[in-house]
Amino acid sequence: MRLYTLPAALLFLGLSATPAAAEDKEPCGPELVCASAPKTVVEAFREAGLKAKLLLDNDGDPMIESAASGYNFETSFYGCVETKACSSLQFRVAFTKEPENTVELANKWNAGMRFSQMSVTKDGELVVSWDVTTIGGLGKKNFADVLSTWEMVLGELGKFFDEHIPAKPAEKKAS
Repeated sequence: MRLYTLPAALLFLGLSATPAAAEDKEPCGPELVCASAPKTVVEAFREAGLKAKLLLDNDGDPMIESAASGYNFETSFYGCVETKACSSLQFRVAFTKEPENTVELANKWNAGMRFSQMSVTKDGELVVSWDVTTIGGLGKKNFADVLSTWEMVLGELGKFFDEHIPAKPAEKKAS
């Protein structure tokens, strides 16, 4: 009997431990920033002095194009139900394929950075991203800190590249 108890318990735990996808079903309250209310995110960007162009991605979900610390970046909305009621944001900056875009480079970045992750896509693109959940909304002051932290990440990224990627010689102009 004991032999069947452990496998049965493990099977029960395995079946019942499947997490449900979190949804933000409540309206975004006043003084909050919510992925479920994209205009509140755009307003928060602008209040922080960042440009914010609200677009739709290929799936019809909201996306913001912006820039900070010399880099253009996107903020994608995730966990959307029928392109609405989104539950999280992903800040993302991407760089075209270069020989320097290696897993080793990404690992160096990831070893020292808490608020982002660097990865290399299968196509060789270098990506730095950071995911933030907004279920229930974030206070405007808290979201301003999120944006400030992302700007810090981008600033550190420039320093990291200067330290870890050799400078390329300037191309000679034809005379």
